[in-house]
Amino acid sequence: MRTEPTSPTPTALGTNERSVEVPWALQRVGGARRVLDVGCSTSDYLGDLAPCRRVYGLDPDGPQPIQNVGVVKGTVVAPPFPSGSFDLILCVSTVEHIGLPIYGQREFPHGDLLAMRHMRRLLAPGGRLLLTLPFGRAQVNPWFRVYDRRGLRRLTGGFRALSTAFYRLRTHGEGSYEACRAADLRRAGYDFEHMRTEGVALAELTPSGPLSFLLSRALTRLSLWFDRLTGKERPFLRPC
Repeated sequence: MRTEPTSPTPTALGTNERSVEVPWALQRVGGARRVLDVGCSTSDYLGDLAPCRRVYGLDPDGPQPIQNVGVVKGTVVAPPFPSGSFDLILCVSTVEHIGLPIYGQREFPHGDLLAMRHMRRLLAPGGRLLLTLPFGRAQVNPWFRVYDRRGLRRLTGGFRALSTAFYRLRTHGEGSYEACRAADLRRAGYDFEHMRTEGVALAELTPSGPLSFLLSRALTRLSLWFDRLTGKERPFLRPC
């Protein structure tokens, strides 16, 4: 696994995390021929990928048609695609919402973990998942989560990281993002005033072997059981 400290192009970053996430993801599409975008309602870039690829978008909130893209209304926890359908899956600032009562979803526990298992199943052998999410001080709000190291490790169980990158919000001026270490984001939260995360994690993942997957699944179940037993699993709680 390599850790990437360099900024994605373009270098002039904008005012929210999409200015980091989208260029990072597009740089890693590579030669993938079958692409799925999970949570495609704001994925304006999909049309640019479509001319030389089979591109699909999946969203529970009645997504708008995109030229040359197969847009489907649905959820990744009940995907309308068979196993091994895609070489590449994009999940850009989406997994943190799955299972929470927003964007046309019903509420169900641990929707993010369930979504990761289904995305793993949808990948062909050697396929990749490009995952971006809020990273910093762990919290669960009514419509999104912020992950810390432990939460990210639990979320990505069953995958092997090919590369990772982390960014933090620079609050001077209009705000922009700069590359940093994961350790620099320990106290990062969410800027509710401007609706943007203070820390971003970006991970290029590929499914690990079956033994590793089964082990990570067992450890995740044990961790969730421990959280329930100790009362740490308290949804919709923002830290003071």
